[in-house]
Amino acid sequence: MNSLSRRDPLLAELDAMTDGFERMFGLRAAPGGNRGGFLPPVDIWEDEHALVIELDVPGCDPENLSAEAVEGQLVVTGERGPASGAQRRYRSERWQGRFVRSFSLPQNVDGDSIKADYNEGVLTISLPKPEEAKPKRINIGRNADAIEVSTS
Repeated sequence: MNSLSRRDPLLAELDAMTDGFERMFGLRAAPGGNRGGFLPPVDIWEDEHALVIELDVPGCDPENLSAEAVEGQLVVTGERGPASGAQRRYRSERWQGRFVRSFSLPQNVDGDSIKADYNEGVLTISLPKPEEAKPKRINIGRNADAIEVSTS
């Protein structure tokens, strides 16, 4: 009997548990099902002054994170490498490698006014809301020349 033709039920159950944990903690495979990639979970919210995007990227060095406004998109990239100093690895379950996330920017956002901060594993990007276009009243003038009507 070929051992490769039958799947071990214990391994199948372990894979199902792993998928459940990934869903529970927001660890999703990158598009295409590549488990080597990572899409950090994100919260997007707004307050009175800004639209805020928060990404969970624990363990990333801030120097390995980047946010760029490009052609109406906010592109966030980052990378986390393996723990340094390890002489022998017995298990490696924490994500490592590169990620790319992109978000559509609202119209009229000034790219130069976007701010980013990294604190305790959370990258917070703040996009100030543009001044709302206030309606302007347009005066409609009247033609001062009178039209003469002659009656004969």
